[in-house]
Amino acid sequence: MKFQDIKLTKQLLNALNEQGITDMTPIQEKAIPKVLAGNDVIGIAQTGTGKTLAYLLPILRDLKYTDSTHPRVLILVPTRELAVQVASEVEKLTEYMSTRTIAVYGGTNINTQKKAVYEGCDIIIGTPGRLYDIAMTGLLRLKDIKKIVIDECDEMLNLGFRPQIQRIFDLLPTKRQNLMFSATITSDVDDLVETFFRKTERIIAAPSGTPLQKINQTAFEAANFNSKYNLLKHLLSEGNIDKTFIFVQSRVYADILFARIEEDFPEQFGVIHSNKSQNFRLRMVREFKDNQLKGIVATDLVSRGIDIDNVSHVINFDLTDDKEQYMHRIGRTGRAEAEGNTISFIKEEDKAMFEEIQSFMNLTIPFSELPEGVEPTTQLIPLEEVPDIHDAPTMLNPKHSFGDGEKNQASPKEEKRNIRPIEKKLARKKQRKNKRKK
Repeated sequence: MKFQDIKLTKQLLNALNEQGITDMTPIQEKAIPKVLAGNDVIGIAQTGTGKTLAYLLPILRDLKYTDSTHPRVLILVPTRELAVQVASEVEKLTEYMSTRTIAVYGGTNINTQKKAVYEGCDIIIGTPGRLYDIAMTGLLRLKDIKKIVIDECDEMLNLGFRPQIQRIFDLLPTKRQNLMFSATITSDVDDLVETFFRKTERIIAAPSGTPLQKINQTAFEAANFNSKYNLLKHLLSEGNIDKTFIFVQSRVYADILFARIEEDFPEQFGVIHSNKSQNFRLRMVREFKDNQLKGIVATDLVSRGIDIDNVSHVINFDLTDDKEQYMHRIGRTGRAEAEGNTISFIKEEDKAMFEEIQSFMNLTIPFSELPEGVEPTTQLIPLEEVPDIHDAPTMLNPKHSFGDGEKNQASPKEEKRNIRPIEKKLARKKQRKNKRKK
């Protein structure tokens, strides 16, 4: 089905045509009529299938012009990157409309965002923490909200935003339309839905755990960091990897891997994790989109929501310990009907989780032989080395110290001394004397 077959405004159709978007994806085809009908909707679809347009288009079609400075649409997202991306999508769609949009998120000056909120907006997009902080100042009034969208709700709950989400819902009017879109729905999300949503319609374009059909998946066995890096270096040098996300388990490993890659491939890769500033992270994403970078080393911070075209590969340098997170990672490639590739490096201790991931997807991922010239190594990096407990004392008593005395000899008692300055001591004495006189 094409967008021109549904009741969209001429302004929205012109904006879509300029972006070369004409055909609807399954989630859009199923969700848009339900949203236009005013129903509460939960949309479940694979990453990269157009969920953002599925809720933005019907919202923008019904959004009428008003002089009010208070927002009427609230969109909650888990990360700053996703807030910026959704705001960018709204700007593209409203090029021929007079719609005011603001994105608020942490890591930037809150006073600048408060000033923007005070000047007024129609749509506010934000992370739960920063949005609630601004609401508590009294500048942001949420009683005029007619529609609320929760994008990637399960990730917000994983990040610990449940208290803020609940408080935000307490500030909303009772009469509103609730929309939720995600690739996965967890039991925690179901609890939230039961608490705050009315009778909802679930739209499933693809069940949770269904892999994108156009993503080729393979795996290699690699025992440690250095073995993985030898393989990665070979693939980046010899393979057909044009544009890639390289996912690691933590911020520390992200910095270590980026430093190694920078030595062998200078200025070709970037790094993103939560310790990097917001401006740095946005610059990395922008340069990656503009093909100035060949790849990004990242934690799961960017495994959701970041929409970048033509990502040829996703490399799981470290396997995630969450099967649904794996789905979000591989969804960075194979977007918008394009073909994609996923390569996973599997250690011995990862094999149980890898089996669980395959069972979750009802799919078998084959292991490939190491390419010629790639030699496994037993050399470990310091983070992988298990410390020898015999190299350091184990002290049951934290005050215990080593010395030349006998084993059972009691420690000498420290001489007590008054460290209070003499001036304060005299002042207190004088104060007590005056008190007795009274």
